[in-house]
Amino acid sequence: MNDNSRPWRAPGFRTIWSNLQWDLRVNRGASWDCIRAQLLLTEYRLEQLVYSWYRRTDGRGGLLLWFLVRGCGSIFQSALCQSTIPGSAHIGRGVRLPHPQNIVIAGTADIGEFCTIYHQVSIAWNGFKKAVPGRPRIGDRVLLGTGVILIGDISIGTDVLVGAGAVVATSIPDHSRVTCGRIEISPRHPTRAAAVPGSERQLRDPYSLWR
Repeated sequence: MNDNSRPWRAPGFRTIWSNLQWDLRVNRGASWDCIRAQLLLTEYRLEQLVYSWYRRTDGRGGLLLWFLVRGCGSIFQSALCQSTIPGSAHIGRGVRLPHPQNIVIAGTADIGEFCTIYHQVSIAWNGFKKAVPGRPRIGDRVLLGTGVILIGDISIGTDVLVGAGAVVATSIPDHSRVTCGRIEISPRHPTRAAAVPGSERQLRDPYSLWR
């Protein structure tokens, strides 16, 4: 399993360049999906380089540049394949994106090497928790099928297969397979803690509608 106490690592230029070479190698091909994956990951690695420099300099003079690069990168990624992979996310070498559209990865995510991420995958922190967002952590050689959603401060082990459509909100041990189970429907009624739609509280905290 991943170590949740592991601090954020600021990779250097050589590491980022080596990771990009692996990214291009595992996504090689003449199809439009391969080309989009290569372009998406090249832009992501550029963002990662700028963010790493910003963190290494403790923010002195780098914050404005990082915001500018992230803003331009967000527009590029959205226009290319409707995806969001910020440079603040840590992704190891050789990530494979068979169909790179509609992939959303939290800026706090930590993903291992040689992972495969299919389309419509979301790796996100839990917005219902008001604390500082946790870091979803994914080990090496993990496959995330179409439509997988990973939520919260969880760890996905090494050599794990997560089947299409699975919603995972708990940590998964190494060498596991996760598949969708039967749909369970249970009653749920609004509580007095829920905000009034359109109220200032709801505008400050969108999730307060379902407290």
